[in-house]
Amino acid sequence: MAFFDTMIKKYSLYFLIICGTLWGCSQYSNSPLSVGFHNVNAKYNALFQANNKMREVEKILFEAHKDNYSQALPILIPIDSNSAGAVNEQITAIIKKASLVVERHQNSKWVDDAYVLIGKARLLKADYKNAIETFKYVNTNANSDKARAAALIGLMRAYTEQGEFQTALRVAELLKEEPLDNQNTRDFYLTKAYLHQLKEEYDIAVAIVEEALPYMKKNEQKARVLYAAAQMYEALDDKNAASESYLLVNKNRPSYDLGFYAKLNNALVLGQTDGFEKLLKDSKNKDLQDKIFEAMSMAEMRKGNTKDGAKLLQASARNSQNQQQLPYTFLKLADLYYTKMGNYELAAAYYDSTASLLPQQDPAYKRVVEKQRSLGDFVKQNSIIKTEDSLQKLAKMNPAQLEKVLEKIVLDKRAKEQADLQKAQEIVNRGLQQQNKTDAFTDPNKTSWYFTNQIALQQGKTTFSSVWGTRILEDNWRRSSKDTPMSFDNPNNGNQANGGLRNLSISPDALNSNLKSDVAELKTKIPFSKEALAASQKRKEDATFELGKVYKFKLNEPRNAVITFERFLTDFPKSSHEPEALYLLCLLNEDNPTGRETYRKRLFKDYEDSYFARLLNRTSNETLSTGKESEAQKLYAEAYGYFLQNNFTDAQTFVETGLKQYPNSQIEDKFVFLKTMLLAKTQSAEVYQKALKNFITDYPKSQLISMAKERLAAVDKK
Repeated sequence: MAFFDTMIKKYSLYFLIICGTLWGCSQYSNSPLSVGFHNVNAKYNALFQANNKMREVEKILFEAHKDNYSQALPILIPIDSNSAGAVNEQITAIIKKASLVVERHQNSKWVDDAYVLIGKARLLKADYKNAIETFKYVNTNANSDKARAAALIGLMRAYTEQGEFQTALRVAELLKEEPLDNQNTRDFYLTKAYLHQLKEEYDIAVAIVEEALPYMKKNEQKARVLYAAAQMYEALDDKNAASESYLLVNKNRPSYDLGFYAKLNNALVLGQTDGFEKLLKDSKNKDLQDKIFEAMSMAEMRKGNTKDGAKLLQASARNSQNQQQLPYTFLKLADLYYTKMGNYELAAAYYDSTASLLPQQDPAYKRVVEKQRSLGDFVKQNSIIKTEDSLQKLAKMNPAQLEKVLEKIVLDKRAKEQADLQKAQEIVNRGLQQQNKTDAFTDPNKTSWYFTNQIALQQGKTTFSSVWGTRILEDNWRRSSKDTPMSFDNPNNGNQANGGLRNLSISPDALNSNLKSDVAELKTKIPFSKEALAASQKRKEDATFELGKVYKFKLNEPRNAVITFERFLTDFPKSSHEPEALYLLCLLNEDNPTGRETYRKRLFKDYEDSYFARLLNRTSNETLSTGKESEAQKLYAEAYGYFLQNNFTDAQTFVETGLKQYPNSQIEDKFVFLKTMLLAKTQSAEVYQKALKNFITDYPKSQLISMAKERLAAVDKK
């Protein structure tokens, strides 16, 4: 018994010691033993793993990001939720591991660091709301100065990414009061420089970058920051500082592409462009030929050689293998043809190509789409004017001369088609040779396969449009006459049975066949008759007027709008669009009182009763008082009463008085519609019909619009 009593006491003592040890290690205890235990477990277990995961994620995102070195390089890689989706699993693991520190080691000194890590992970996911809440919590509750500073830096970054620059700057002011270690100092400087870069305050941004550089290790990240600084120095026209920064890029272990672009840009800054041809011939730069051509283009344009610069930019686009870069090359060409060369047709084609490839989140995307639509309208109206002009000139020729001209048009067109097909032959041959080498058709996922290579597809589309214009997808799409189909697969044309090179050329017989039928088809479009000529002239009239509106409202080119409307008034006197053209010319001559008064007098002399004359009388924010509106209602009731009594003279007088004394009243449309009804009683059917059409155009939101349309339909029927 004594033996058993001794054993029980012994094990009870062990049990009490174990329990005491476990209680002493509780996360709710502040004993040195407990705090030490949880500090060690938090740091070297969950937090250690979370930090490793974070470094892994940052490395993946850095390496996955594709910089566009011809655009302004951001100091920090912008946060992108799409990119973060590729590492979503790792980010979730970071949050889970860091949360373990918070849940199981609450008395540890590493809890603040765990919260900061959770905030950074949420920031990488672009979960700004929860990231901001986490960083604010750390700032309010943290015991660690280092963690608080890191949280404030993360908070500043979150606001910056959302474009809330003023809030981010207020956070930056708080950081000035915080003690910062080297890592936080570096991150603070880079984040603040990034903020000012986005605000295009480049002088402030580069000054802050210079402060950050001593805290950065020699690596690709530092090389990127130096490159971004060099670009900003260029924007500030500080060539010496830009050159120094470009030279430093290659001393900080850049990637091959980054180092190459730094050398290229430095040569441009210093005007040392003699070596570009040598770079083109270097086989190591084969994949970078587009950038060399672009640099050569920039050098030419700096000399004022716009046309040569455009040709080199086109060469850059043809040689581009970088889908990320290609839309920006197209955009440069579009802007060049639009602003410098005034070739709106080519500019429209390049804006179209840019819009199809440019990411929708890009800041330039909205501008590009607006230009694409505006220039599309321009090309449409301008094409109508040119076409009708040409057809009317042809209609004036004598039959013999016309026959020769039409034959030449057809033959020239076919010769051009032949030349274009020969170019296409070369492209097809190269593609098929590449196919035979790589057997790409067995693996459609290979980027060398044309139909999965978005860059090749877009380049092909742009080239096709510039050569052939917009065509319907149909058989024999390139021929004006499609009676005789032509096959590209005739074995006699040199095709190889084993899938070799195809012959796309048109045979001489086919080239000259159906000449008469094609000429006859062209003749059907020529306005020989009086009616056809009038219709052609009307199309030209409408297109000229619409072109003026495109210049004013869509392209914001008031000078071209004035020129177009003045030509319109000269070429198409007494047009149905004349009142609106005169009104728009008044607006366009706002800064030219003499010109404005000239068009105002003409509008009121010839079209005093028009909607546009009344519109010109209004002030921009003019509204009638309640009393004035009541007077207008009373006057309208009297006018309508006279109308019902068939007293059209007094009704007309009251209507005219109402329109003049109460402009912009709420019942203006009623006055105008009643005036139209009076025309039905006092004027010809043609005048009444025209008035109804004008009412429908001028007051599309009126409650009387359906009645006006019914009456117009009845007049048309009669």
